[in-house]
Amino acid sequence: NSAIGLLLFKTFIYSFCKTLKKKLYYCANRNMRTAFEIIPSSLYSENCSLVCELSTEGFSYIIKDENKNSIEGLAVHHYDKSTPPVGFPIALQILLHMQRNLSQRFKKVIINYSLPESVLVPFPSYDSTRNADVLNLVHGDLHGNGIILADKIEEQKTYNVFRLRTDMHEVIQNQFPNAEHSHQYSVLLKKPAIKHNNLFVIFYARKIVVCLVKNGTPQLINTFYYQTAEDVSYTLLNICQQFDVPNIVLTISGLLERKSALYKEIYKYFETIDIAPLPDFQKYHEEILVNPSHYLSHIFAIDPCE
Repeated sequence: NSAIGLLLFKTFIYSFCKTLKKKLYYCANRNMRTAFEIIPSSLYSENCSLVCELSTEGFSYIIKDENKNSIEGLAVHHYDKSTPPVGFPIALQILLHMQRNLSQRFKKVIINYSLPESVLVPFPSYDSTRNADVLNLVHGDLHGNGIILADKIEEQKTYNVFRLRTDMHEVIQNQFPNAEHSHQYSVLLKKPAIKHNNLFVIFYARKIVVCLVKNGTPQLINTFYYQTAEDVSYTLLNICQQFDVPNIVLTISGLLERKSALYKEIYKYFETIDIAPLPDFQKYHEEILVNPSHYLSHIFAIDPCE
């Protein structure tokens, strides 16, 4: 009887695990969809850096072989539109579990956050003990118990104080315990200075990240959510009017198709639209080069060696 009972128990456990695995795959496919993916067939991860971007849209990453100074792989995963923000941590955790290549030991891991809760504080006004107060004043205290981090931006003599949800931070920390953390705004503000006026725009499925440079000095950096193409053109035109920068050069990156209604809408109002090129300080795998340069140029611009 004990032998039969043990056999039935093992059968139950096997069936349960098999069903659980199917449910995990179902949840992963439902909560995160792959926009595109180029994974190298073989690589020595200990020679590679992993640069990730976590946003309210999803999770993306690139793999750079430091010995070759070459980007060898990349992937872009989006949350399903039906998934509420409360479900993002579970969806991300499942994705990281399924992506075996992310479980390897990398030479360096960088997590870059494209999240809206950020405040720029000049050096003379910065007080680390008041970071939570500053964020709550600007963004409210809905996520008041979140994890607060700060980037030091020497180029602008500014600190970037930003916040992310505790549950999202735990997922990232469990997967990448030794990772370096930074915010997207910090990366944009550390870019080499340019003398002419330029409006940099990174496009996502439901938001844009905008950085305005006027007379060589950053004037605005912010995230704007949209539902229609007209929302985007209105936002950009309003920025140009508020800062008195007519006929400004628009430099775009992110997942924006040239044949899309959104691109055509923007083209109505801006004479000069530059497609962000691939940064020239590194090489790229041939499969990456066949894709439009601007898709992930903002992530490629994050140099792991800095």
